[in-house]
Amino acid sequence: MTETKRRSGAESTRKTIHLLLAFDERRHTLSAADLAAAIDMPISSVYRYLSVLRETGMVEEAGTGEYRLSPVFVRLARAARAGGDTLETVARPVLESVAESGGETALLIKRIGWNAVCLDRAESPHPVRLQFDPGQPMTLHLGSAARVLLASMPAGERRRYLASVSGLTQAELDQIEGDVDTVARTGWVESFGEVDEGIWGASAVIRDQGRVIAALGVAGPLFRLQQSDRARIVDLVVAGAAEISAALDRL
Repeated sequence: MTETKRRSGAESTRKTIHLLLAFDERRHTLSAADLAAAIDMPISSVYRYLSVLRETGMVEEAGTGEYRLSPVFVRLARAARAGGDTLETVARPVLESVAESGGETALLIKRIGWNAVCLDRAESPHPVRLQFDPGQPMTLHLGSAARVLLASMPAGERRRYLASVSGLTQAELDQIEGDVDTVARTGWVESFGEVDEGIWGASAVIRDQGRVIAALGVAGPLFRLQQSDRARIVDLVVAGAAEISAALDRL
């Protein structure tokens, strides 16, 4: 098999996965047009991938022109839960403590491939709060948790990821390179309105035996977070990430 064919096959697999990831709890039933818009793919390609997914029993029709994930994913979800995750178990009480003390939503984020994925969250007590669904994939260059994980990637892999992202400005690239130094020096970064307008976030690295494996973050509306509030939350996030890291090291 030639290198070109291997790259083509990998890209096809990647697009199939992105199509599946377009479904979530709120968008459980989608048309081909919805999917094409969600993953920026020609609708003709969407139909081609849907055909394969229907043949393998992973997607089924839900009315005329609409599709949903099949019950196969219920079995896969049960397998994921049964497998468990020491990280989530260790992090859960820290998430709850940080959310309660900081008054904003606390998040546990892990890098899976070229996505930042929310593993768990502890909600803010406020009526206006963020909605990050566990299992929700996000880009690696927007938001404090994603940027912590991007900055912690090996340099070569980080460059390959950035080369795959279209439309990045030089200022954004400079910010990402600055994050590498900041994370190496302090272990945390903050963000202002990168994922959602008016939202501030701060995240710190979680390590297992010295290796960065995840990020602990807090995010909330900037209108209720003065500088002193943000500084206090940063301290909570850094301390919480250190507590999780220490607990993992003891296992």
